[in-house]
Amino acid sequence: MSVSIQFFGMAGYKIVTADDVHVVIDPFMDDNPYSPVKSDDLDRVDLLLITHNAFDHFGDAHKIAKKHACRVVCAVDVMQNLVGNHGVDKALIHLTIWAMALEVCGVAIRPVESRHWSFGKTHGGHLLSGPAMGFVFDAGDGKRIYHPGDTALFSDMRLIRDLYRPTVGLMHVSLPNEEGVGLPHPECYRSGELTPKEALMASEWLGLEEVVVSHYVDPNTADVKEFCRLVEQNRQDGAYAPPAIVLGLGETHVWETPGADAEKNTPVRVAVPARA
Repeated sequence: MSVSIQFFGMAGYKIVTADDVHVVIDPFMDDNPYSPVKSDDLDRVDLLLITHNAFDHFGDAHKIAKKHACRVVCAVDVMQNLVGNHGVDKALIHLTIWAMALEVCGVAIRPVESRHWSFGKTHGGHLLSGPAMGFVFDAGDGKRIYHPGDTALFSDMRLIRDLYRPTVGLMHVSLPNEEGVGLPHPECYRSGELTPKEALMASEWLGLEEVVVSHYVDPNTADVKEFCRLVEQNRQDGAYAPPAIVLGLGETHVWETPGADAEKNTPVRVAVPARA
């Protein structure tokens, strides 16, 4: 079976592994006015990975965990949000922290450092705080997928390359400021956690073979275009230039199983129509 990835907008994805495990990451869907896919549209979820407690990453994790009774991999503050605020069954949750590897639903998962913050609040107003995480997990067919969890650039990305060998990175390049997804005072911010230049540098340090461009709601935004421009410039200069996959919201990208002929091995994209 082939590996596929569907984009929900921001940093939310569904990956179906070569062994047909349905993995959802950071599902900000129902309150994302730009996402054509909502949590009720998910017909199957086996495994849920949550990088941190920010609203645009935690999203609809509680709804999905309850509906699908799926396994959840997260840090302790996210667990407290799920269990304490939303009544998710604690038995579904697999707590972890950087480098504490797990195998859940047959998927090998390596949590890695994310230079970012993670915080939320209890219903009583108390602060929930913990470590933001990234994940490297094996989707099969040579696709070891890295979700950085909104990290800033840090030099130990080279160590992640040497130890865990990610091949595909879901690399954030932008800080959206559209209504409903942006931070307050958007006029003050000049970049997200990674600029397009830093995202390309991080991709090289990680040794990525492909980059899925991430953390936007408009694929035509200036930062996405700038990342692609930098990749093309590197290609012309004979420097590091990984294939850059830019997905529309709701779109699915399929990697065919290795060994198929060239025509069959061409990536396939399936667009999901906008909801009424």
